[in-house]
Amino acid sequence: MSDIVIRDVMPGDVPAIREVVRDVWAWEDFFESSATVDACIAIYFAPVLHEATFGRVALLDGKVVGVIFGVADGETPCYKHLLENLSPHIVTLLQASESDRLLMCEYTTKLRDVYAELISGIEHEYNGVLDFLALSKAAQGKGIGKLLWLALKSYFEEKNVTKVYLYSDSECNFGFYESRGFSKRLEKDICFVCYDEKEISEQYLYEYSFK
Repeated sequence: MSDIVIRDVMPGDVPAIREVVRDVWAWEDFFESSATVDACIAIYFAPVLHEATFGRVALLDGKVVGVIFGVADGETPCYKHLLENLSPHIVTLLQASESDRLLMCEYTTKLRDVYAELISGIEHEYNGVLDFLALSKAAQGKGIGKLLWLALKSYFEEKNVTKVYLYSDSECNFGFYESRGFSKRLEKDICFVCYDEKEISEQYLYEYSFK
């Protein structure tokens, strides 16, 4: 029987967390260079570490296979000490192929703009965020995602959080959130060009109310 452990995030977990992210996001399908993928993950993940007030990793037989981060309003961020110097990753992106740089800039800009549009005018309704959840493909279907969410949910309840939101998209297992009681509030498409072909990504804002 597999041994599953849920514990706080420690500095040594960061490389393993990035491998989990790399496994589930499959950005190699879009970018030419593996180094570009590594840089994108590091830069994308930095704000999560900067803002999170709660974090847990899931270990399966001693190996990190999942992670969750959340933010409760009024609480102090706990994981800034895990941040690394992003300068080498920025240099990597600057030296990347033109197609990789253009794709990175286009996608991140559109993603930022859509998220800002979805949350605009309703921020005050929420006092918590499920900021990040990822589970390696090999660990899926074992109830580990549920355990991670229950850990964050318990934290939210302890901090008297009443309503949380999260962003998801059509590439993620958004059905997991729906099965946990989240409801989709808003959605909007992003269109970007990859290898001269148009790609559509549906972006969602989900919410969960504590009763």
